[in-house]
Amino acid sequence: MKITFIMPSIGKKKGVPYSRSWLMEPLGLAVIAACTPRGITRELYDDRLEAIPYDKPTDLVALSVETYSAKRAYQIADEFRRRKVPVVMGGYHPTLVPEETLLHADAIVAGEGENVWQTVLADLRNGRLQKQYRAPSRTNLAHIFPDRSLFKGKRYVNLTLIETGRGCRFGCEFCSIHAFYRQTYAIRPVKDVVAEIVGIKAKNIFFVDDNIANDPERARELFSALVPLGIRWISQVSMHIYKDHALLELMRKSGCKGVLIGFESLQPENLQAMGKAVNNVADGYDKVVQAFHKHRLAIYGTFVFGYRDSRETFTAAYAFALKNKLFYAAFNHLVPFPGTPLYRRLELENRLRYSSWWTHPECRFGNVYFIPDAVSPAELERLCYANRLRYFKLPALLYRLANPLYRHDLFSLAMFLLVNLSANGETQSRRLLPFGATDG
Repeated sequence: MKITFIMPSIGKKKGVPYSRSWLMEPLGLAVIAACTPRGITRELYDDRLEAIPYDKPTDLVALSVETYSAKRAYQIADEFRRRKVPVVMGGYHPTLVPEETLLHADAIVAGEGENVWQTVLADLRNGRLQKQYRAPSRTNLAHIFPDRSLFKGKRYVNLTLIETGRGCRFGCEFCSIHAFYRQTYAIRPVKDVVAEIVGIKAKNIFFVDDNIANDPERARELFSALVPLGIRWISQVSMHIYKDHALLELMRKSGCKGVLIGFESLQPENLQAMGKAVNNVADGYDKVVQAFHKHRLAIYGTFVFGYRDSRETFTAAYAFALKNKLFYAAFNHLVPFPGTPLYRRLELENRLRYSSWWTHPECRFGNVYFIPDAVSPAELERLCYANRLRYFKLPALLYRLANPLYRHDLFSLAMFLLVNLSANGETQSRRLLPFGATDG
């Protein structure tokens, strides 16, 4: 038996290279490949990097699908099914929109796939493939090591993706993570994480956890184990640990160079509306930044707009990011992902401009797919785009470079310049990117 794993792209602009920062290893497919019994041939084609060989013989096509890549995934799946090749889809989108996905797939895996993948393959072999598979409980992440042989020869970003835990206990209205994992959190044994790092000799790592310090005590155990490895790493974290200076210092000693923090909004009423209680910091966000910077941890700050936001709230968020010399700042509008409380609320309020924006022919990446509270969709889109460009222009870049954190050593300086000097090109290459491929 042969399985062809496929990572679909979001879409492509004619003559424009795919956004380089989006070309990261498809870790989820490597994990599922590792759960595949021996004796089954496995092959990966990444639509972001290469052409899909539709006529190459295979027994099963397995796609990992996010909402942004759903249209392209459907196009690829339809081509294989026309050739009578069975298709199974898994990931966030099939889990949250199963009925739609099944119009383009023979089967879907809802939720985590490790515990049901061998059942899927056995059913395929015996000619009784079911429409939907879902594990009855969360996956035990012990002893699961990705099959990275799938990545051989692929030109991914020089950053090794490793998972130490899944899910998040917080319940933000717009987040599909807690909708997928049902607001639960599961961890890998620390010894497994260390063994993986040592085994693959990884030095520059992105821990893909949704919130690596979800459990501060477990984080302490993990970071302590990383100290002797001499690695450099980045990840995502919520700001609730900012007063724990011992933990922040341990992060630095373990090799952490920076973290993504979702500041989201400076307006308390917006934080309340989005359910971001963890961000209600009495000391103010400045104290959060100061705490991380004190321990030489750079911050990629994200902000989300579309609640009671106006030009003034954009001005305030931009001023905050610039004043605090954040390594990177993302000014994003709300995206109503299916299955989230935000999507359901906007649907009930009749404020969705497109019910299935991910397949709608008029929609592009970066469009606003709903009617915001305080500005028009076009104005919200314009303000996000303008502030992104402004933050990475030379005057703002040089002002932020005055932060000694980015000139602490040659590596820090090189990373700051590499990421920030390429940011506007990346932003423009993604702007109004069509979903799917125009040639089908």
